[in-house]
Amino acid sequence: MAIIGKDISDRILMTGDYYLNNHPGGISAVVDYWSRNFETLNYYPIYKNGGKLVKGWWFLTSYARLALKMLTDRRVEIIHQHTAADGSFWRNAQLVRLCKFFGKKVILHIHASRFKDFHDEAAPADRKRIIDTLKSTDRLIVLSESWKEWFMGIGIEEEKLTVLHNITPEPTIIPEVRHNDGKVRFLFLGEIGPRKGVFDILRGLAAHRSEAEGRLVLHVGGNRMEKELLDTISSSGLEDMVVFEGWVSGRKKLELLNTADVYILPSFNEGLPISILEAMSYGCPIISTPVGGIPEVVDSNGILVTPGDSEQIWNAMKRYIDDPAIIESEGNASRRNVETYLPQHVMNHLKEIYLKMLEVRR
Repeated sequence: MAIIGKDISDRILMTGDYYLNNHPGGISAVVDYWSRNFETLNYYPIYKNGGKLVKGWWFLTSYARLALKMLTDRRVEIIHQHTAADGSFWRNAQLVRLCKFFGKKVILHIHASRFKDFHDEAAPADRKRIIDTLKSTDRLIVLSESWKEWFMGIGIEEEKLTVLHNITPEPTIIPEVRHNDGKVRFLFLGEIGPRKGVFDILRGLAAHRSEAEGRLVLHVGGNRMEKELLDTISSSGLEDMVVFEGWVSGRKKLELLNTADVYILPSFNEGLPISILEAMSYGCPIISTPVGGIPEVVDSNGILVTPGDSEQIWNAMKRYIDDPAIIESEGNASRRNVETYLPQHVMNHLKEIYLKMLEVRR
């Protein structure tokens, strides 16, 4: 049964990235999970990956459809906009103005892992436009307490800010895929490139190859810089311990999460990655970095390392290789820490946000 019924959902319009059969993560993944808990999801995808014509078409057509809906349907009271940084934010800034023109309440839901950089690197005039857009909304949803504090630091009133956790699905347990070869299995899922730190992992392994050989397997799932990744694996002599899985989803992703002993994501910047939350729900300890909201979920259930420090990354991996018994205890801590990110809890919190705003409007 849908947590958010038609009595609420018919009064909400939502915008964001196109998500049907097409979500590599981020906003699209969040909306996909949410859609299963709305009796009716009135969704307007303002962005779809592709060429300039494709992107422009999706924005303009959704902009027009959204305007028509607000003009003709008096039930609509709230527009819930999902945004990242850069171009995503500027598209949403135009929609904020449109929605306020029609007298609607606006929720701007900020998912960007690099929103601070986006703000700090903007020209003074653009920075003012960013702040003005944020202040013109009725509610800003952010992913963690640390992000809430940052937004307060740039002048956003605390009363306007709400922390809503990213949602992670309940785990699907597939016991038959577990291995019993004595090796510790590490899992990385994410964009293949410098930002997520996968090459820093490989440098650490290469520097300690003789010590690591035969004791671990690192599964890497992701896309973008695949050739560079494979070249690095080959040139570093890591073929026996690193398995590149390509982009994974569906059954394959579930199998990897069931197989993993430890999840590793040493990113340089993040909001709060869904992949970490998913891995926690499967009982994985976490190796990551103290960026974004990650320290709020990784404490006694893992290790935080300095971004880019391949030696620290290796030492964190070595801790689990040398003492596999801690994997179970820290994995249990992960399960406890992730409870407030599971669907029932998050969707009930979102429902409370909607109800409060609808009551205020009346």
